[in-house]
Amino acid sequence: MRNKPFISSAITITLVSVMVMVSCTHKSAVLPDVSFSKDIIPIFQASCALNGGCHSGATNNGHNMDFDSNAAYNTIITKQLVIYSNPTASLLYVQISSGIMPKSPYPILSADKINLVLNWIKQGAKP
Repeated sequence: MRNKPFISSAITITLVSVMVMVSCTHKSAVLPDVSFSKDIIPIFQASCALNGGCHSGATNNGHNMDFDSNAAYNTIITKQLVIYSNPTASLLYVQISSGIMPKSPYPILSADKINLVLNWIKQGAKP
């Protein structure tokens, strides 16, 4: 019976040691800086947003969401489509991550592109 406390202590020490080793060797992923002009606008250019698509200048179908490359950032910010650092409260992210946008015939965005938008918003939606 004297060995029970010793065994219990040894197990506890071993578990704590393993947890410390794992936490010390685990490196958190460093996300590269994402900017609207460098990273996000190309996603729009490749989707329905621009080049004659739903959200391009005069052809934006009355939605008042002009994502023309010159106006896109201001449109997104003034229409509050992005809530800084809060992707799940950002209509832009919710719609692309759920597949609501872009609409057919344009394909849904790849997971890489959606993650780029996610990281852009998490980082504060920089121009």
